[in-house]
Amino acid sequence: MDGGYIDDKAISALKELGGGSFVVQMIDVFLVYAPKVMAEARAGLAKGDLEPLIRMGHSLRSSGRNLGMIRMAELAEKVESAGRSGQLPLLPSLLDELEQVFSLTKKGLEELRRPLAS
Repeated sequence: MDGGYIDDKAISALKELGGGSFVVQMIDVFLVYAPKVMAEARAGLAKGDLEPLIRMGHSLRSSGRNLGMIRMAELAEKVESAGRSGQLPLLPSLLDELEQVFSLTKKGLEELRRPLAS
């Protein structure tokens, strides 16, 4: 369904915690929030401001793990770490990869969401 970008166990745990509507709500918040913080990170990178990248990395690492998006969480952690250590040359390619993984993950989340929202 999602090419292995979403861990079904994490989604099952969220369902047990709050039910299908809770999972839908978490997905909806993530799908609005993630593109916003990635755009802010991209703008920060263009200005040489690492703080938006660090914030985005920290936030998407946490929310990615909560929603079982292991690859996205790993990349977000790499962005956060590179930002904190000032490794500016690494950040453009990491951000590109994170955005690509988000695009693939988004499709999987939307597929997961459909039956839960019914």
